[in-house]
Amino acid sequence: MDAARLVAESERVMRGAPQPEDVIEEAWQAGELVEALDRLLAAGQQRSAAETEGAGTARAAGTAWAAMTGGRAGPVLAAAGAGPPRAARMTAVRDPAGTLRALRVLLGEITDALVGLTCAVQDEGAYWQCIEALDAVDEAKDRVRALARGERMPGEPGTGGLPCVD
Repeated sequence: MDAARLVAESERVMRGAPQPEDVIEEAWQAGELVEALDRLLAAGQQRSAAETEGAGTARAAGTAWAAMTGGRAGPVLAAAGAGPPRAARMTAVRDPAGTLRALRVLLGEITDALVGLTCAVQDEGAYWQCIEALDAVDEAKDRVRALARGERMPGEPGTGGLPCVD
Protein backbone atom coordinates (compact mmCIF):
# COMPACT_ATOMS: atom_id res chain seq x y z
CA MET A 1 0.00 0.00 0.00
CA ASP A 2 1.24 3.49 -0.77
CA ALA A 3 2.67 5.44 2.17
CA ALA A 4 0.36 8.40 1.54
CA ARG A 5 -2.71 6.19 1.99
CA LEU A 6 -1.38 4.93 5.31
CA VAL A 7 -0.76 8.50 6.49
CA ALA A 8 -4.33 9.35 5.45
CA GLU A 9 -5.62 6.54 7.68
CA SER A 10 -3.87 8.12 10.66
CA GLU A 11 -5.21 11.54 9.70
CA ARG A 12 -8.76 10.17 9.68
CA VAL A 13 -8.31 8.74 13.18
CA MET A 14 -6.97 12.05 14.49
CA ARG A 15 -9.80 14.06 12.93
CA GLY A 16 -12.49 11.76 14.29
CA ALA A 17 -12.49 12.90 17.96
CA PRO A 18 -10.06 10.21 19.14
CA GLN A 19 -10.02 8.94 22.71
CA PRO A 20 -6.81 9.49 24.72
CA GLU A 21 -5.61 5.93 24.08
CA ASP A 22 -6.22 6.46 20.35
CA VAL A 23 -3.99 9.55 20.34
CA ILE A 24 -1.20 7.65 22.09
CA GLU A 25 -1.56 4.74 19.68
CA GLU A 26 -1.49 7.10 16.68
CA ALA A 27 1.73 8.62 18.01
CA TRP A 28 3.37 5.19 17.88
CA GLN A 29 1.71 4.35 14.55
CA ALA A 30 3.07 7.58 13.04
CA GLY A 31 6.55 6.81 14.36
CA GLU A 32 6.39 3.37 12.76
CA LEU A 33 5.23 4.95 9.47
CA VAL A 34 8.21 7.30 9.46
CA GLU A 35 10.63 4.44 10.17
CA ALA A 36 9.12 2.28 7.43
CA LEU A 37 9.24 5.19 4.98
CA ASP A 38 12.89 5.81 5.87
CA ARG A 39 13.78 2.14 5.32
CA LEU A 40 11.92 1.99 2.02
CA LEU A 41 13.55 5.16 0.71
CA ALA A 42 16.99 4.05 1.93
CA ALA A 43 16.60 0.73 0.15
CA GLY A 44 15.77 2.63 -3.02
CA GLN A 45 13.16 0.07 -3.87
CA GLN A 46 9.61 -0.81 -3.08
CA ARG A 47 8.66 -3.97 -1.25
CA SER A 48 6.47 -6.13 -3.39
CA ALA A 49 2.84 -6.45 -2.44
CA ALA A 50 3.41 -10.19 -2.13
CA GLU A 51 5.78 -9.56 0.77
CA THR A 52 3.10 -7.92 2.90
CA GLU A 53 -0.34 -8.34 1.39
CA GLY A 54 -0.11 -11.29 -0.96
CA ALA A 55 -1.36 -13.75 1.60
CA GLY A 56 -4.05 -11.30 2.65
CA THR A 57 -3.61 -11.98 6.36
CA ALA A 58 -2.41 -10.01 9.33
CA ARG A 59 -0.08 -12.91 10.08
CA ALA A 60 1.72 -12.53 6.75
CA ALA A 61 2.03 -8.78 7.30
CA GLY A 62 3.30 -9.39 10.81
CA THR A 63 5.91 -11.83 9.57
CA ALA A 64 7.15 -9.37 6.95
CA TRP A 65 7.15 -6.56 9.52
CA ALA A 66 9.08 -8.64 12.05
CA ALA A 67 11.67 -9.45 9.39
CA MET A 68 12.12 -5.76 8.60
CA THR A 69 12.18 -4.45 12.17
CA GLY A 70 13.54 -7.30 14.22
CA GLY A 71 10.10 -7.72 15.77
CA ARG A 72 10.18 -4.33 17.50
CA ALA A 73 7.04 -2.22 17.90
CA GLY A 74 6.16 0.77 20.05
CA PRO A 75 5.16 -0.11 23.62
CA VAL A 76 1.49 0.69 23.12
CA LEU A 77 1.28 -1.38 19.95
CA ALA A 78 3.13 -4.27 21.53
CA ALA A 79 1.08 -4.13 24.73
CA ALA A 80 -2.22 -3.92 22.89
CA GLY A 81 -1.40 -7.09 20.97
CA ALA A 82 -3.15 -5.53 18.01
CA GLY A 83 -0.89 -7.19 15.48
CA PRO A 84 1.57 -5.44 13.22
CA PRO A 85 1.50 -1.65 12.97
CA ARG A 86 -0.16 0.03 10.01
CA ALA A 87 3.31 0.61 8.52
CA ALA A 88 3.66 -3.14 7.92
CA ARG A 89 1.39 -2.69 4.91
CA MET A 90 3.64 -0.07 3.27
CA THR A 91 4.87 -1.28 -0.11
CA ALA A 92 5.36 1.94 -2.07
CA VAL A 93 6.20 5.62 -1.78
CA ARG A 94 4.86 7.22 -4.94
CA ASP A 95 5.31 10.82 -3.78
CA PRO A 96 8.08 11.07 -1.17
CA ALA A 97 7.91 14.86 -0.83
CA GLY A 98 4.11 14.90 -0.51
CA THR A 99 4.17 12.04 1.97
CA LEU A 100 6.78 13.81 4.08
CA ARG A 101 4.68 17.00 4.09
CA ALA A 102 1.62 15.01 5.16
CA LEU A 103 3.63 13.32 7.91
CA ARG A 104 4.87 16.69 9.21
CA VAL A 105 1.27 17.91 9.47
CA LEU A 106 0.11 14.66 11.09
CA LEU A 107 2.95 14.70 13.61
CA GLY A 108 2.08 18.31 14.49
CA GLU A 109 -1.56 17.35 15.09
CA ILE A 110 -0.52 14.41 17.24
CA THR A 111 1.87 16.62 19.23
CA ASP A 112 -0.87 19.16 19.92
CA ALA A 113 -3.26 16.42 21.05
CA LEU A 114 -0.62 14.80 23.27
CA VAL A 115 0.28 18.11 24.93
CA GLY A 116 -3.39 18.63 25.74
CA LEU A 117 -3.67 15.11 27.11
CA THR A 118 -0.50 15.45 29.16
CA CYS A 119 -1.87 18.58 30.83
CA ALA A 120 -5.24 16.95 31.53
CA VAL A 121 -4.33 13.48 32.82
CA GLN A 122 -4.53 12.83 36.52
CA ASP A 123 -2.98 9.37 36.57
CA GLU A 124 0.81 9.26 36.75
CA GLY A 125 0.99 6.20 34.48
CA ALA A 126 -1.07 7.94 31.80
CA TYR A 127 1.12 11.03 32.15
CA TRP A 128 4.27 9.01 31.44
CA GLN A 129 2.61 7.25 28.51
CA CYS A 130 1.94 10.70 27.03
CA ILE A 131 5.53 11.80 27.66
CA GLU A 132 6.92 8.65 26.01
CA ALA A 133 4.60 9.16 23.04
CA LEU A 134 5.71 12.81 22.78
CA ASP A 135 9.34 11.67 22.73
CA ALA A 136 8.54 9.18 19.96
CA VAL A 137 6.76 11.87 17.93
CA ASP A 138 9.69 14.25 18.43
CA GLU A 139 12.10 11.59 17.12
CA ALA A 140 9.79 10.98 14.16
CA LYS A 141 9.74 14.72 13.40
CA ASP A 142 13.54 14.80 13.41
CA ARG A 143 13.64 11.85 11.03
CA VAL A 144 11.08 13.48 8.69
CA ARG A 145 13.14 16.68 8.63
CA ALA A 146 16.29 14.69 7.83
CA LEU A 147 14.51 12.77 5.07
CA ALA A 148 13.17 16.00 3.60
CA ARG A 149 16.73 17.32 3.44
CA GLY A 150 17.90 14.06 1.86
CA GLU A 151 19.99 13.09 4.88
CA ARG A 152 20.32 9.91 6.92
CA MET A 153 19.89 10.07 10.67
CA PRO A 154 23.16 9.87 12.64
CA GLY A 155 24.24 6.32 13.41
CA GLU A 156 22.13 4.73 10.68
CA PRO A 157 23.58 2.61 7.91
CA GLY A 158 23.91 4.15 4.47
CA THR A 159 24.52 7.70 3.46
CA GLY A 160 22.72 10.33 1.52
CA GLY A 161 19.16 9.07 1.37
CA LEU A 162 16.88 10.28 -1.37
CA PRO A 163 16.47 14.02 -1.77
CA CYS A 164 12.88 15.11 -1.30
CA VAL A 165 12.13 18.57 -2.59
CA ASP A 166 9.22 20.53 -1.11
